[in-house]
Amino acid sequence: MMNFMKTLGAAIAALGLAMGLAHAQNAPEKTDITIGLPVTTSTFIPLYLADEEGYFEEEGLKVEIVAFNGGTDLVRGMVAGAVDGGVGALSEALVGVDTGQGIKVFYAGFNMTVFDWYAVPEIKSLADAKGARFGVTRFGSSTDYLTRYALTIHDIDPDKDVQIIQGGGSAPRLAAMDAGQLDVNIFATPEKFMAADRGYNLIMSQKDIAEDYPFHVFYAKEDFLQSSPNTVKALLRAFVKGVRFAKSNKERAVEVLIDRVGFEEEYASRGYDDFIEGIYEDGRLPSEAGMKAFWDMGIQSGTYTEAWPLERYWDPTYVDSFDEWKPD
Repeated sequence: MMNFMKTLGAAIAALGLAMGLAHAQNAPEKTDITIGLPVTTSTFIPLYLADEEGYFEEEGLKVEIVAFNGGTDLVRGMVAGAVDGGVGALSEALVGVDTGQGIKVFYAGFNMTVFDWYAVPEIKSLADAKGARFGVTRFGSSTDYLTRYALTIHDIDPDKDVQIIQGGGSAPRLAAMDAGQLDVNIFATPEKFMAADRGYNLIMSQKDIAEDYPFHVFYAKEDFLQSSPNTVKALLRAFVKGVRFAKSNKERAVEVLIDRVGFEEEYASRGYDDFIEGIYEDGRLPSEAGMKAFWDMGIQSGTYTEAWPLERYWDPTYVDSFDEWKPD
């Protein structure tokens, strides 16, 4: 009996040691990280919930979420080392890739098409918009990229036939429109509902271009991805928890949108309904048709000469291994 107890005790100790080693091997290499967003907006709700509901802490991370003044500034911040990772438009991430800054896209899943273009009452369609002042977030941002493409495919030269103006986030651009300083604006949720309620005309929808789209992607410098794989997995597990909670608890999600983004309840609720089904926890890229539309836009606008091979910008590690690291 004594020998049995000794053997049992040794086995338990060995098991505890093995579990401790396994935990140590899976522990985040870096626990304090900063994640950059191009702006503060409703479509980032899974990240806001991961913060609000303590999912980052559950994964052993202390995460600071920082909003920039557009995706271009976010990429610059990443290159300068101000953030460890970013979540923003694919077009903006590719700027960092193309300039040789060692940036890779490593997760997607925000595949919604939620942008619409609204115009002042006298402009009834995009064809009426020649000579108009178009508001975008920043030059080189996704709003700029999409607007130029929409104009081009409607035979409107974005450099000659209209004036494109950097107006910052959606809220200040809507205010500029109210003040008569802009004629057309590209809006996502919920500002597009606000624009409609104020009598502005819907002249085009992004869904007219493609059914899905790489609206936001996760990206980071390759050295961070290679040196901190457990940190990245912990970050993504918290994000997945945020996606699941957002989809299962609309009331709480809307509450957080009101608090974090500052929207009225009516618009937060309508915005939630507009985009929530376009978020996927497994990090998938959009459909082949959606990606083709993305590249066609870029080629048409002169941003790219051809579609890039996936390996040039995409690190498939975390999407391919999703079933191994995802939360229960």
